[in-house]
Amino acid sequence: MGKSAPSYPAPPDPVKTAEAQAAINKETAIAQSKLNRTNEYTPYGSSVWTQEAAPEFTPEWESVPIYSEREWVENDGSDEDDNSGRWSEPEITGYKQVQTNEGLEPDPLDRKWERTTTLDPAQQAILDKQNAVTNALNDTAAAQVGRVGQALSTPFSYEGIVGAGNTAGARSAAERASGIAGSAYNYDGQPAAPTAQGITNAADIAARSVATPFNLRGSAPSTAGISGAANTAEAAMGQEFNYDGLPGAFNTQGAQSAVQTATDAYGNPLNYSGAPAAPTADAAARQQVIDSVYGQMSSRLDPRFAGEQRALETQLANSGISRGTEAFSGSMEDFYRGRNDAYQGAQNAAIQAGGAEQSRLFGLGSAARQNTIAEQNYLRASRGQEQGQILGYQGQLSGLQDRARSNAAQERLTERGIPISEAAQLQQLRGTEFDASSAARDRSVEEQLLQRGMPAQEQAQIQAMRGAAYDAQAQDRSRGIQEYAAQRAGSLGEQQQAYNMQQGLFGLDQAARQRAIEESAYLRNLPLNETSALMSGNQINNPQFGAAPQTGIANTDYSGLVANNYAAQVSAANAKAAANSATTGAILGGAATIGSAAIF
Repeated sequence: MGKSAPSYPAPPDPVKTAEAQAAINKETAIAQSKLNRTNEYTPYGSSVWTQEAAPEFTPEWESVPIYSEREWVENDGSDEDDNSGRWSEPEITGYKQVQTNEGLEPDPLDRKWERTTTLDPAQQAILDKQNAVTNALNDTAAAQVGRVGQALSTPFSYEGIVGAGNTAGARSAAERASGIAGSAYNYDGQPAAPTAQGITNAADIAARSVATPFNLRGSAPSTAGISGAANTAEAAMGQEFNYDGLPGAFNTQGAQSAVQTATDAYGNPLNYSGAPAAPTADAAARQQVIDSVYGQMSSRLDPRFAGEQRALETQLANSGISRGTEAFSGSMEDFYRGRNDAYQGAQNAAIQAGGAEQSRLFGLGSAARQNTIAEQNYLRASRGQEQGQILGYQGQLSGLQDRARSNAAQERLTERGIPISEAAQLQQLRGTEFDASSAARDRSVEEQLLQRGMPAQEQAQIQAMRGAAYDAQAQDRSRGIQEYAAQRAGSLGEQQQAYNMQQGLFGLDQAARQRAIEESAYLRNLPLNETSALMSGNQINNPQFGAAPQTGIANTDYSGLVANNYAAQVSAANAKAAANSATTGAILGGAATIGSAAIF
């Protein structure tokens, strides 16, 4: 049988979803506006939010009848043609009050808000005084309007003002300076320029000296003696080294025997069958101790509480408290409670004594077993320790034999190295002789190089002296040229100074004329500036309030929640449908397989 098809959810109503989202957004906006309307107070004044009063609203009520439920009345048989029955007519069972103008209440959002800024009394007084001063200044400024019109009606004129500066003097100085700078530069009468002929002659003589071929007299030292000593050492090292006649290497047979003996001893498995058995918790012994201790303690408690009970009953009877009364029952209950506590304490003490005795017996059994096991372990380990000592002796003997063999080998190596050491010493002597011969040849070469370089050095000195004379002549000529240039620049500088003086005079004339124009303009604008000053009084500043903290409340995404819920239900239905489809496919596939098997 297949599974039932999944039921898909109905899609959400977009109109209802939009209405619900709009209601949520409206409530969020109302909450944000309430949080952000903050009253502010400063030493200079206050800023307060107020809302206009709500309009009056009176609910209107009306009485509405309440009807009973309609019932189905079966046919009573009087009408033979009607076998079905009929519905009864509803009856009025009472009345209820219903508000007829429900939903027409004024919307709180329709009530407007206003923000009122109030100055501190001291600031308000300052504002009132400033307003009074401003009014008085405005009256004075109005009286000055005629004077301003009179000043502006007179045309502005430069008559009587200092004339503009003259540039004739500066132009004349510039022309004289241009004549000096335009004349040709002349080197006539200056010292002659130096020549390099002497330096060239000295360099030619040095070149001819260096061109002579160099001759190395004598022969270079030979390394034949050093090579012969090296060949002697190489011949000694070429002989094969052998250990014949040296003490023999150590024999490890004894050490191997000791190791095998220890291995055999440790190879046998441990056997604790002869040791006492591991102890167990002896419940019978524990119970025996408990019974014994409890019996001993109860043998003392029984007569004690029997006597105390008789004494208590006698005391109650003598006090007029008869058996069966509440006081008698209360006193006996206290007595029984104390007696039960005593017996319970005795039982607890007996249980503790039984546990302690059981632990003591368990500890004795464990100690006996551990002692036996320790003795067997010691006997097992003793053979291994003895063989370890033997192995140590074998190691010491091995060390002595290895040392004797090593000493003999070292002596043979020393005997083998003597010819090599002698050949090394001979090679060192040959090397010293080679170094002496090389030093003598190097000294001869240096003497020839010195003799060869003398003419070149002398000509270099001559060339240096020729160069010094060349430099002196060049400096003499440069000094003459500099003096001529300084004389020419002096005349040009004097004309520059004259030009600067003429330019300064022109600037002074211009400054005097500009100052006169500014004074005339000042006198012309004075009435207008006075009137403007009277009209521009300082105003009081309103109190500066800090920005009120704005609280934001995120809107609830109701539409998104509805859409996500619908999508989740559809996804669940799709998953169920897919599972049903897979199950149905599996059943059909199995049925097809069974059918094909039946055919074959």
